[in-house]
Amino acid sequence: MPCDYSCSTKSASSYSFGNNGLDLLTAFEGFSSTCYKDTEGIYTIGYGHACQSSSDDLPQYGVTCNSSGCSGSLTEAQGKAVLGDDVAGFVSCVRNAVSVAVTQNQFDALVSFAFNVGCGAFQSSTLLRELNAGTLTDQEAQYQFTRWHSGCTAGLERRRFTESQLFSSCQSIGCSASSCSISYNYPDCSGACQYCSACGGCKSSSYSFDGCSSGGGGGGGCDEGCIDCIEGGGGKACAEKACADCSSDCTICIENGGGKACEERCQ
Repeated sequence: MPCDYSCSTKSASSYSFGNNGLDLLTAFEGFSSTCYKDTEGIYTIGYGHACQSSSDDLPQYGVTCNSSGCSGSLTEAQGKAVLGDDVAGFVSCVRNAVSVAVTQNQFDALVSFAFNVGCGAFQSSTLLRELNAGTLTDQEAQYQFTRWHSGCTAGLERRRFTESQLFSSCQSIGCSASSCSISYNYPDCSGACQYCSACGGCKSSSYSFDGCSSGGGGGGGCDEGCIDCIEGGGGKACAEKACADCSSDCTICIENGGGKACEERCQ
């Protein structure tokens, strides 16, 4: 993949889904040649093709895929063809919803986001509203993408970080180590928190959900079993998932540099 994507902008209605977006989708959706049930109990095959009605059947590939069951198999090439068909509706969704000029990477990131959360959720999101209003800075875009963590799973967190990075980049994700470093941008973190493990081949990260080695993770003062470990600003900080000054179980509270910042982890 070339690392020279242009930062030029044009109307969203003129874009097709680009290679960077396709790479992101295939990486996070993952491929299965045979049927399985996803986390919501829905039969799925290929690159996240959900079997929910008779219209989801794939007779051209000899695959039965509907709410009653799923049988047959796909090659990766067939899976990518099916993914292209599945994405088409979300390409139209983004084309119709975005009223300002965007880059190819911004368009791709928005299509990936809409594909995952649904067209209706995308159309009603603060992310889209601020984009169309011209008030969406790179920092705010990162926050708005990463708010959407249904179930607060690590996989979704990595996906949202990667989408937000693609949105703010003019390059392919993973082109260089430097392109992987992004600020997590809590209000009080002053750019000290970074997250990078979503980038292919770039694993060094000062913001780690997985690197806590003892007692459930971080430094003193966190309730065991309810923390993540933050390495930032030269030390470790506790990330309590239900801090006293955060409003719900779908938040974390970061103690960093003497201040606290809350982040909504679920939409």
